[in-house]
Amino acid sequence: MNEKKLIELAESGNNVQAMLELANYYYKKSKSGNDDKVGDIISTDDFVKMLNAEEKADTELQAKAYKYFKMAAESGNANAMTTVASWLYDGIGVKKNREESDIWYRRAAKAGDPSAMRVVAFSSNDEVEKFKYYKLSGELDRPGLNKQDSIKQTAINYACGRGTKKSIEEAEKWLAKLDDEHDVAAAKIEIAQITGEKFWLEQAAETSTLAMVKLAENFISQNDFENSLVFYEKASTNGDFEATSVIGDIYYIGEGNIEQDYKKAFEYYSKASEFGYNMATIKKALMLYKGCGEIEQNLREAFLILRKVCKTREKFFGVFRYNSVAKFYLSKMYANSEGTRKNSELAWKWLKRSAAIEKVTEYESTHQVPEAMYMVAERYFSEQEFEQAAEIYKKLAEYHSISHFPYNFEAAKKLMWMYELGEGVPQDKEQAEYWRKKFQNE
Repeated sequence: MNEKKLIELAESGNNVQAMLELANYYYKKSKSGNDDKVGDIISTDDFVKMLNAEEKADTELQAKAYKYFKMAAESGNANAMTTVASWLYDGIGVKKNREESDIWYRRAAKAGDPSAMRVVAFSSNDEVEKFKYYKLSGELDRPGLNKQDSIKQTAINYACGRGTKKSIEEAEKWLAKLDDEHDVAAAKIEIAQITGEKFWLEQAAETSTLAMVKLAENFISQNDFENSLVFYEKASTNGDFEATSVIGDIYYIGEGNIEQDYKKAFEYYSKASEFGYNMATIKKALMLYKGCGEIEQNLREAFLILRKVCKTREKFFGVFRYNSVAKFYLSKMYANSEGTRKNSELAWKWLKRSAAIEKVTEYESTHQVPEAMYMVAERYFSEQEFEQAAEIYKKLAEYHSISHFPYNFEAAKKLMWMYELGEGVPQDKEQAEYWRKKFQNE
């Protein structure tokens, strides 16, 4: 059927199908720029191009599309109502109007559109309304309908008594409707976090690594490290590198009722390191650097490990997340001839990088080792590069973290004297007083 005939049918106000065909035709044409015929099937590639072409879309054609979507919506078509709501929300083919958008989403939800139900459920501040629409959309039985999130939220609401009477039995019935065991575990973890009921975590921990870790953390909060280790071990067996490293921490420190055991700590750091977890690799290297109990000092091996870490992109987090510490120790080893020949130039290079004064790659961490920052500033000061020294002192002095003490204290004190005496900076009594208060408050 041609465009002119469809317009006639649509404008008559009685043919919803004609309205929708015209709306979709104008929308497609506004995005693709093609002069396709009404009713032509949109390929997946064309649809993706349309989604990515929003900025270049023909706004006049979008306005035509919106006109016919709204006509269909006013004629009672639930899907069209949702489209109208969405376009009003984003300002497509019509001026953006969030209040009117909300009205249309609610109309579409009442008319039975599952997408609108989920939007209303998600955005509503009324717990009863939230529950109502999550449950309704979760109960719909339509081919191709993804209702897993609605089912999950309904289960959570029953378990927590949100918007409805609390019912463990109903919650479990709804959880059983979920297709994916990961969704089931995630729901149980969320319920446990909301209600504080540990049995949900215990159930989830039968299959979920995340739940195992959460349960382990729960035991740690009760100072029960023995039981926490049981679940960290399970998570570690499932390949959780952070859990494996935490086990190393527990044995390294000798937490709670667990005896200090350097050999086991080294074993778990090594295991986490094999996963590619830089934090654990650094801890393993530092044990070799210091020599801890049965772990004999091996400066050469420590040096090689640290040097490799400093040049390795973090496998799991995408950036050099932890290796500022590795850079700092590498600097010390070059400076003191530990595990390698003394090299003052490389020592200075790695010291600056551990202070994040000098970055080599865009994805390198901006984490700054406080001691390294202070050492770099001190060197600049001794070489009378006062402007650079003062800049670093200021950055360091502004930190109010325990991890930066005493270097933030010392930096503030240094700045006070610099401004008090006019050493390397213009003499400024007000600035001197400002930094005096800083270090006195530390």
